[in-house]
Amino acid sequence: MGKFGTFLVLTTGLVVGGATALAYKISTETGKTFVEAATEVPAEANRYWDEIRSRAIEAVKSGRVAAQAKEEEIQQRLDGQT
Repeated sequence: MGKFGTFLVLTTGLVVGGATALAYKISTETGKTFVEAATEVPAEANRYWDEIRSRAIEAVKSGRVAAQAKEEEIQQRLDGQT
């Protein structure tokens, strides 16, 4: 099996495993059967994706603010030494 085939198998396993884990979590939290919970996996996955994306955007914004503050601090130090 080539690299692409291995990648495809691993990706498929990751997706199936993640869906199974989400369905199990939904099942235990709501008391629904595993099959009933499996129908809610796409919506739950979208909620997780939205949360991850919003956290990433917030982290990038915070990083930019911190980098700008640090850059200004460094520039002030350089200007003070000149």
